Formats: sequence, C-alpha cells, structure tokens
Amino acid sequence: MVLNLRGTMNVRRTVGPLSFALAASVAAFADAGCSSGDAASPTRALTDASTDASALLPDASDAGPLPTVTGPITGGSMGKPFTAAPIDLASFGYVEEEYFIEGNATAYAFVGTAGSDGMWSVKPTTTAHYKTRMLVRHPSDKTKFNGTVLVEWLNVSGGVDDDPEFSFGHVELLRSGFAYVGISAQAEGVVGGGFSLGTGGVPLIQWDPQRYGSLQHPGDNYSYDMFTQATEVLRHPGAVNPLGDLTPVHLIGDGESQSAFRLVTYIDAIAPLHELFDGFFVHSRSGGAAELVVAGGGKTANILGGPSVANIRADLTVPVFQFETETDVLGIEGLTPFFSIRTPDSDRLRSWEVAGTSHADEYLLDYAAQGMPGADAGSLGCTDVNSGPQHWVVDTALNEMNSWVTGGAPPAKGAPLTLADAGSGLAKDAEGNSLGGVRTAAVDVPIATYSGQSTSSNVLCSLFGSTTPFTPAQLLALYPTHDDYVNKVTAATASAQHAGFILAADAPLVVQEAQAAPIPQ
Repeated sequence: MVLNLRGTMNVRRTVGPLSFALAASVAAFADAGCSSGDAASPTRALTDASTDASALLPDASDAGPLPTVTGPITGGSMGKPFTAAPIDLASFGYVEEEYFIEGNATAYAFVGTAGSDGMWSVKPTTTAHYKTRMLVRHPSDKTKFNGTVLVEWLNVSGGVDDDPEFSFGHVELLRSGFAYVGISAQAEGVVGGGFSLGTGGVPLIQWDPQRYGSLQHPGDNYSYDMFTQATEVLRHPGAVNPLGDLTPVHLIGDGESQSAFRLVTYIDAIAPLHELFDGFFVHSRSGGAAELVVAGGGKTANILGGPSVANIRADLTVPVFQFETETDVLGIEGLTPFFSIRTPDSDRLRSWEVAGTSHADEYLLDYAAQGMPGADAGSLGCTDVNSGPQHWVVDTALNEMNSWVTGGAPPAKGAPLTLADAGSGLAKDAEGNSLGGVRTAAVDVPIATYSGQSTSSNVLCSLFGSTTPFTPAQLLALYPTHDDYVNKVTAATASAQHAGFILAADAPLVVQEAQAAPIPQ
C-alpha cells in the first residue's frame, strides 16, 4: 500500500535536475490525435466484451493476436504522462515515452481450491475489451542497454498510478542500463472508483481527458491478462516497438506492496500458463495474495481480499526474489504477516528481510518533496517516519536479481529477522534495533532506532514506521570522536558489501553520508 507521493531522491543520491507535479488520475479519455503511430501485432483472437472464454486455450502460443500498440503518445492538457519521472532522464542518456495498448483480455477462475501451497490451477472465464497504457524508460543508446527490462505493475493504493519500485531503485536501474516499463494494469489507476489511501487523487481519464479520454478498463478480473499482454508486446513487438530499437533479452516482473500481492497471484496462477518472464521481484508482500476474481462482482479489487495464506509455488521454473521490510514481516493491519509463510531458500527462491526498514519511508517522502514542495511527513500528519536503509538494499537486490536471471548465481542468503513475543514483535538489541535479517551500517553502527512499526493509529502513517534519534549523550557514548563513527560505518559497510547486501557502487556513498553527519553532536 504505497501512497502516491512523487518528487526526487535524497540530496545525497541526487542524479540530476528534478521537476514534477503530483497528479491523480485513473481511466481517461485520451485524444486519439496525440499518438504518432499504431500497429496490431500478429494474432490473439479478439472476442466481444464479457463473452464466454471457457473454450480458450491458456497456452500463450495459442492465445491469439497481441494487442494494438499506439504511440509514443504526446499532447494532452498536462503535456506529459502521468507518473512522469521527476528526474532529468535525458541527462542519463534515457528517454521516457508512453504507449497505449488495446485488445481483449481474459479473466480467470480457480479450478478447485486456492491452497496455501500456491500450486494453483485456473481456467479462463470471460473476455472483455480494454485500452490502457504503459510508461517506458530506456537508454537512448542501445549500446548502453544491459538487456533487461523491469516490468512494474503500477501501484494504485494511493488512488492513482505510482511507480514505487522505480522510486526506490532508480539509481541502480539508471546506472546499470536497465529498461523500465510501468503498466497500468488495475482499474483504480485508469478509471477510479475503488479503495485509496490517498486524498485528492483522480484517475487518468480525469487528470488529462485530452490525453487519456479513450482509455477503457473492464475491471480487475482482467488485470492479470492485461499485464501479460502488455509484456507480450515487449517480447514480440509489432510495427510499433515500445522499446524503440532495443531488443529485450530478459524480462523481470515486478510489484511492490499491493502490486506485490497481485504479483504473488500472478506467479502462482497465471505465470504457469505463459513463458514470458525470466524472473519476478516481489517487494513488500504480505503472507497472502490478491483476489483472482473481485468479490461481489465489482470492478476494483479489495486489498484485503484474496487467499489469506499463499506460499510461492514450489515448482518454479524461473527465479523469484521476495524483499521484505520489518513492517511486512510482522504484518500490516488486516493482512497475514509474511513470517507465517516463511519458506526456505532454494535455487529458484530467495527472501530477504531487511533490518531497520519500513513499508514506506523517508526516502520516498524526500523523493516526492523535492519535486512537489510540501509533500513531507508533516503534510500527511505523520511524525518521526523511518529513515532506514531500504533504498541501498533495493539497489543490491535489483542488481543481484539481474545477475540471477542472466545465468549468475542466486543472491546471497539473508537471515530472517528474529521474532519475539510469539511472533507479535521483533527481538531488539541494546539500542532498540532489530536483531537478525539483512544487516547494514544503519543498524550495526546506528545513530537512531529504526523500526518498521509505528505508534500512530493512522493506517497510512503506520506504513512509514518510525525513527527515534539517539540523544547527544548516547551518540557520544557510542562514538567518542567523529573519526571513530566514520571508521565503524566504513567497516560495517565493507562487511555488508562482502556479505552481498551492499553494492560496491553504493558503499562509498554510505561512507560519504557518515562523513557529512555531525556525529557525535
């Protein structure tokens, strides 16, 4: 559940000029004249909206024509895509473009029971027409492309499309030459009408009717196949290639928070029907999964719906990486905690539980505030939010995920966080930071207590965890001199790098932060 708060990265990690305006929109009327091209890919037989699809074969090779691709899209009253990057991508040799995709998507139903083991079978039910969009960021020079595309299921918990994975990991994605595609898969982001943690957000069709007015979304039952079809046009482009002159070698399916819940359902139920993705990065999931069919016949998914307990299926054919914060391990209110479905690592499954992190954090707020002044914790009514090390470890995880899907060894194994109080809490050290888990200097050479939990009764604020700074007396007792503090951070960061949890490219940046910090006070 990530609120849409858009802006820039922390100053210490700034990668270029930043500009952005927060926007909200969900299914829009876009001006057909704003497209510069369209093309229908080979055949994925189209059917009328909501027709019976029980006879359709689920095998991707028999799925019929791919959707029509239109773009790059220009124009509109706002003059840019919603969720446009708040950084100057051109200064990094990147371009950002938007494309519309249109076709007929299939809904599915479970065959039998959706058991906790995730070994699910599904059958096609109905089809419906859709038109949605994808947001594409890729190197302008194909020689800079590393061959991997991160395909993010855009998050709609804030009532609008958001790209939290790109927000957390853009430094690594840009410097390593990834391509990125964000897909508007859910109805809330396109046409609205469902659950939202945010306020004031509007769907795409309302945010810029000129640009998005032609978009159509038949409901979240069709979102899984919409995600599939959008990915298929990356793998098998027609006359209009959303990636320009790039040819992807590897595709990584990605989802964070609510989108991670849906990605779990996709992995267990839909991915076995296709061979599109080379791996999946599941960021901040609960112990359950998302609805396959919206309860009550509605269009927008209930974030608390779906199987309450869902392991990743055991017969994986591609790697799956689960990245969990303290908040997720203990569980968000109303959702099954991740610790209850912990599964041993295998040659196809890795899980990292990162000490000192929360579901959302100060890094995301800083990212937003620099492009949208005032988008800070105070504007949300939240105080002392977590400022832990999540973004550093996300960089590493994305890098390791890419190495894994391209034939390298699996990522390092991370110890689980140490539970306490029969699973209702985490064991703490003398400074109040969690024991176990993936370790960084933030918790091994701390200047504050970083927690994934919050004392706030506000559901939104509870996702941001907490930071409790040490007093000057505590800091002086721990670090008698500034050099002592810097040396300890340097050693702890080297240890985390050696363990496989901090990248060589990021280690000097962590140390630079320590050098700039007024420790002891």
